[in-house]
Amino acid sequence: MIKRVLGCLLILSINFQHIDCNAFEQTSRYSLIPRSVLFAKPDKFCVQLSPNGKYISYFARSDKGVELQVYDLNTQKMVRTFPVISARNMYLYRWCYTSKHILLPEDNQGDENDHVLCLNIETGEKNNITPFSKSKSFVAKLSDKFPNEIIVLNNKRNAQWFDAYRINIKNGNSEKIFENNFFADLIFNENFEIKAFTKVLPNGNVEILNSQKEVVLKIPFEDSETSGFSHFKKGEDILYGSSTLNKDKASLVAFDLKTKKMKVLFESEQADVSLTGPNFETRDPCLPVACDPQTFEPQVVEVNYLKSRKFPLTKEMSQNLSILQSKLGNKEFSIQARSQDDSRWLIVTAESDESIKYYLFNNLDKNIEFLFSNREVLDNYHLQKMEPVVIKSRDGLNLVCYLTRANGHNGKPTPLVAYIHGGPWCRDEYSFNSVVQWLSNRGYAVLQINYRGSSGFGKKFLNAINKNFEGVRNDIIDAVNWAIDQKIADKNKIAIMGGSFGGYSTLAGLAYTPDFFCCGVDVVGPSNFITLLSSVPEYWKPHMITWYKTVGNPDLKEDIPYLKKISPLFYKDKIKKPLFVFQGANDPRVNKAESDQIVEALKKKKSPVVYVVYPDEGHGFHREENIKSYIALSEKFFAKYLGGWYEPIHKNDVKGSSGKILEGREILEGNIKKMK
Repeated sequence: MIKRVLGCLLILSINFQHIDCNAFEQTSRYSLIPRSVLFAKPDKFCVQLSPNGKYISYFARSDKGVELQVYDLNTQKMVRTFPVISARNMYLYRWCYTSKHILLPEDNQGDENDHVLCLNIETGEKNNITPFSKSKSFVAKLSDKFPNEIIVLNNKRNAQWFDAYRINIKNGNSEKIFENNFFADLIFNENFEIKAFTKVLPNGNVEILNSQKEVVLKIPFEDSETSGFSHFKKGEDILYGSSTLNKDKASLVAFDLKTKKMKVLFESEQADVSLTGPNFETRDPCLPVACDPQTFEPQVVEVNYLKSRKFPLTKEMSQNLSILQSKLGNKEFSIQARSQDDSRWLIVTAESDESIKYYLFNNLDKNIEFLFSNREVLDNYHLQKMEPVVIKSRDGLNLVCYLTRANGHNGKPTPLVAYIHGGPWCRDEYSFNSVVQWLSNRGYAVLQINYRGSSGFGKKFLNAINKNFEGVRNDIIDAVNWAIDQKIADKNKIAIMGGSFGGYSTLAGLAYTPDFFCCGVDVVGPSNFITLLSSVPEYWKPHMITWYKTVGNPDLKEDIPYLKKISPLFYKDKIKKPLFVFQGANDPRVNKAESDQIVEALKKKKSPVVYVVYPDEGHGFHREENIKSYIALSEKFFAKYLGGWYEPIHKNDVKGSSGKILEGREILEGNIKKMK
């Protein structure tokens, strides 16, 4: 599956000095949740289970910042802590099959030139096993057959293509095993053999090739984003993955490389089917937790429409899911990890209105043990529940959206923030979300909209974005109008906010519908698709056909008119409502020039714009100090133009943040209208 990502943002942020704020306001029903509660790094997060089931690891806050901690489940003692300097991709860290080593990606202040660090939990050593300069490395395969070795992909030879290296995690010895000049993906089996290749053709179609480089499957462009493969069945040439060939919704399939036959294992008419577990679509180097740890055969699938539903593929999995559902009180849960002998499972619950909670499930005696909450203090506050809703677009599409009502709304219309996800090939889903709870707590309804192009709803819905960004804008307007018609939202107080493609949607909302929104917050959003697509990272270039078919090619004269048509920069004269722009200086995906040019244009026409840049951030904000200040500044901005409650900006909100206000300081220092 060729990942169509402009950059889905996770958590964002920024810094500031010398803002005078009015007194702390609070609602009549509930007290404000301090930003320090919602946006400090969680007590424990990104929890993983070692392959031998003996340890759990997680990131945790400490006096030194963030640490990776390793805890012995048997002795109930801390084994080792590792200080973390920069780990923007924390969720991608992995245990090795030795159960003594952890692999952690690390870049330099958001430049996305990742190294792979190997942490030894016995000695405390931390070694860079990919000391390649100005290149990107990531782990492609782990295997229990070779616990001391890993397969890493790196593009140091040619920035556009990733070669495969076999690396010894103990001594760092590295051997190039495959020089790659053609393939988007290399799929390894447990023997570290490349058994399949993925190739993107100039027309956007995709080919799957076997180890002899013979084409065994052709995937048309319209199916390329909803079809792909994750891993092999142990000891066989059977590939597991998803497919929309001859259908709309992705099914779980098994494809035999020898016979070239595909077998459907599970399908749904409601939404795409996927294997449960993290990063299935990006081919996690670890075996998906949905699979048998010994045979690698799928045992459970997920169908996520309004909420996630799990469907067992075996009798034993059916019994275990029933036990877990009963013991967890029917809460939303997922299987985070399983030990190699399958005796221990790490379970996580993620309800929208409470902290994330972790449990240990004993697959032998079927008992479940509560471990901890990721933010225990959060459970002392009232949170609003997320409501899944389906809204019809003007041309008949079903838009799966999530409404979180304003704190203390009392059934009356309130200000609303349309919070738009990135990607665009990504999606919002039912879960706890710090930004959503923060906005709701400040008195704003929040509407998250899975506009056309969002993933998980079939290929027709996903491809409906192609050369139709106008449809995306209409989806957002249609969804907000639904909230207005339902007396949820005050039509005079509608804001729009988002990061990456969500940031673009903010700019587009203010430019193309200048009287609909009263203000917007854009985080690393592109303003000009001509310059955006001309400055992408080198390793994107071999696969840019996806973008060219979606919006156009800036190198083709005939595509320029549409690229201009969808670029807010060329409609800058229509932007008249207040805009707040946040940008990471090191962003390799949405270059800083994207924000610079729209801010400069608005400055010249004297439109109200605030601009803050973080010199030590990339595509989205990682440092806690920056996140806190970004939220604090956005809160004051929204309070001024939406009239919600706010918490004054404290020294701790800006201490240590690198953000610099380059434009619009006077706007932030203006008076704030209080909510009635």
